[in-house]
Amino acid sequence: MQVLITRDRNAAARTVEKLAAKGHDAIVSSILEMEATGAAWPEGVIDAVMATSAQAFDLLQVAPDWPSPEARRLLPLFLVGERTAAAARACGFEGPAVVAVDAEDLAAQILAHRNRPRRTLYLAGHDRKSDLEERLSAGDLGIDVLEVYEARAAACLSDEAIACLGAGEFDAVLHYSRRSAEIFLNLIALEGLTAAPCLHVAISEDAATPLREAGVPRIAVAAEPKEQSLLDLLDVAALLPAALRRVAP
Repeated sequence: MQVLITRDRNAAARTVEKLAAKGHDAIVSSILEMEATGAAWPEGVIDAVMATSAQAFDLLQVAPDWPSPEARRLLPLFLVGERTAAAARACGFEGPAVVAVDAEDLAAQILAHRNRPRRTLYLAGHDRKSDLEERLSAGDLGIDVLEVYEARAAACLSDEAIACLGAGEFDAVLHYSRRSAEIFLNLIALEGLTAAPCLHVAISEDAATPLREAGVPRIAVAAEPKEQSLLDLLDVAALLPAALRRVAP
């Protein structure tokens, strides 16, 4: 299958490798690019660090000795996903870690933790859902938010992606967030293109919402909000005749 990947370049490179292993071809046209904000680590005592994305550590720009190497080794960590945990370790954060499957699970584990931190530093993106913070605040947990990175929207799709969309050559487009799906729809509208000719695979129902609201006819939603679940849908779609995967633009 010919697949369009719209996520940021670093993450897209990993997805390209996964698709190639499954026998799919991919074109990358990043709709969002993650950039560091340069936010400074706060003063005072931090009891724990929380993050829901590996980007929080990959794009953390703080002085080499602040927080101190000792603090990094000892600070408890509350994280979503093994990739985030690996990024934390690579950044020198080696404290005991709670690794949850998603934000909802993370909130539940933090609130049930026997040693609940008094002040937790949330390494976050500028554009994010408020659900996690609201639930923890309702549970009387002190949260300091440090916006480490932001996702900046692309002004246009790549020439290659535009040409393939116009020719109806894509079998599928992958969508990883609601915001990126919204931007995708805006960008193709600027080019006078339609989303209809191919299958649109969303990582969650939230990511699929703008597509449904736009009347996109072919939408598949991952069973779990994980990339592997999203890619599994491509395996199913690949079994369909090409005429059912795409139509003439």
